[in-house]
This record gives sequence, structure tokens and C-alpha cells, in this order.
Amino acid sequence: MLKCRMLEERIRVLTKRNRSIGIYTGVGQEAVAAGVGLDLLPGDTLAPSHRGYIPCFVKGLPLDTIIGRIASALSPQYPKQRPRYASLKLIPPSFNLGAQLERALGAAVANKKSRNKKIAVAFCGNSDDTAGHLQRALRLAGGLNLPVLLVCHSDSAAGEICQQAQDFGFPGVTVDGDDAVAVYRVATEAMAHARRGSGPTLIECKPWILSGQASTRRHSARNPILRMEEYLTRKGLFDQKLKTEVVFSFRRELGAAVKAAGGALKILELEKR
Repeated sequence: MLKCRMLEERIRVLTKRNRSIGIYTGVGQEAVAAGVGLDLLPGDTLAPSHRGYIPCFVKGLPLDTIIGRIASALSPQYPKQRPRYASLKLIPPSFNLGAQLERALGAAVANKKSRNKKIAVAFCGNSDDTAGHLQRALRLAGGLNLPVLLVCHSDSAAGEICQQAQDFGFPGVTVDGDDAVAVYRVATEAMAHARRGSGPTLIECKPWILSGQASTRRHSARNPILRMEEYLTRKGLFDQKLKTEVVFSFRRELGAAVKAAGGALKILELEKR
């Protein structure tokens, strides 16, 4: 999760200076990426949300490939890369949501036909912005009883998305999107459900904790990493020295990847200073 946050922050710094490719907005969602992606198998298919490189990173997309893709988007002079997404069972994050969902569901159809117990996971972005695409995916996933997890973020307190999944005949589960442990538990149960041939699950990730029928917004500074540190501290598993070593080591990896990309990224790094 810590590496995800550091990568997210670097991507945001690099992309915010070029509005033609959009502002990167993944910071704060690393609990979902890590919680869902941790137990995926090499043969499972993952479809990130648009420009969602962090789930790809969790599944094994190399750091230099991610930074190289950002460089390609920032600079027309930078050589275009063709990462081997297929070998990692990744749907390219450059596709729009409709195309990503279509490909993820196509992979799920193929998995069901072959009975290989492999699954597909599709990150759907914010359900409030993608209702049309998501509803079509829900209908198809439920109608064909596909081995797929649909993971979306929602700012709505009403839980309409989960109800839609249930209307199409499969579970919809709400989880605190800032709690990596909670996300992990829900995701692993949903994966086991799909591998048994029991069909899809919708996981709706909300930025607040639900208590009974009431919802209370937490402090505006959402920090899933701090929550994980507090959890591990209670278990006697957190080590500040190890965290410092991880930060130092990964900062060097990020710097090397940016340096290797050169060109557009080097200019942007100098401007930032």
C-alpha cells in the first residue's frame, strides 16, 4: 500500500501539468487496489479503471513500464510503448470504461466455458459517474452467472448499486474503501465464490464507515495507510524501521524509472523544483 501511494503521488505530480491526459485521481484508493489485488492468481484477468495503473502495479506491471506509459502520454517525442499486458492478464488502462468492462466480461465468459476456475476482476471507477456502463455489466454478469468481481467506488449513502446487483440475482457487498483488511476479506470471499462457479459479486467501496442505517463521514484527510499501520501496531506487527527502509528503497526505484524515461519526465521534474 505504501508503494502504491508513493507511485500514485509521483504520477499525479507528473500528469497534473498536462491537462490533455487528465488529472490522476487515484490517491487514497490504494486500500481497494491492494485488498482486491493481493490474492489474484497469475491466470486471473484484471481490468483497471481508466488510467488506473495502481491495480496493474499490484498485479505485477513493472514500474518502468508504468512510468514509460506516462512519458508516452506526456510527450509525442517519447517512443510509444506496447507493454505486454496480455502476458499478465491485464486489460490496458487506456481503454474507456465500456471497453474495459466488455473485455473483462469476455474473459469471464471464456473462463466459465473452460471451467478453469480463473476469474476476472473489473474496477469500475466511481459508480455515480458510470451508471450506464455498470448497469449493463451487472445485467450481463448476472444473466450469464459469470466468474467476475465488479469493484466500484461510490459516494452515495443509499446503496442503490448493491441493490441493482441483487436485482440481477447476485450478491452486492458494501465495504469501507479505506479499510484494506475489510476489502481483503470481502474480496477473498468473492473470489472463492466465483471460483466455485457460484457467479459474480459486486463490491461497492465507500469512503465512510456505515453504522446501522446511518453513515458518518470520517475526517476529510482519508488515510488508509495510517489505518493499516494502526491495525498492524495493535497486532504487534508494525515496524517503523522497516517502513523507512521501504520508503527509501522505493523512492530510489521511482527515481531510476523517471530517469530512464528521460525526455518529458525529466523536464517536468526540473520544472517541479
